[in-house]
Amino acid sequence: MAIATDLSRAAGQAFDNLHTRWLANQLLVNLTTFCQQAIQVFPQSLPNSNPVSNWITVLWAFSSQLAATNVPLEQLTQAAEYVYRLCWMAYSLIGNGITTAQASFLLGRYNVFIGF
Repeated sequence: MAIATDLSRAAGQAFDNLHTRWLANQLLVNLTTFCQQAIQVFPQSLPNSNPVSNWITVLWAFSSQLAATNVPLEQLTQAAEYVYRLCWMAYSLIGNGITTAQASFLLGRYNVFIGF
């Protein structure tokens, strides 16, 4: 696992970091907690944050279908794709849709529950 210094790096590290969580049977709990905390700073009432909150919602819905242990490799790959897309979407919207504070919070949650 590695700490990401920005959301573009978080996107690029998504599979490797989630793979480590997957090996430790922590994928479900970490993704669920990440989504629960991340969605708080991207409310649907803020239209500019909707693209990010939409990806959080997709990831959260997908996570709810995961088993607590022995998650199939195909589901790990799908989760990594969602995290990748979420991070890239947030990165591309910094200053043009989401605030730096929102991006920093998301990166911090990523590093706690996915990366570090």
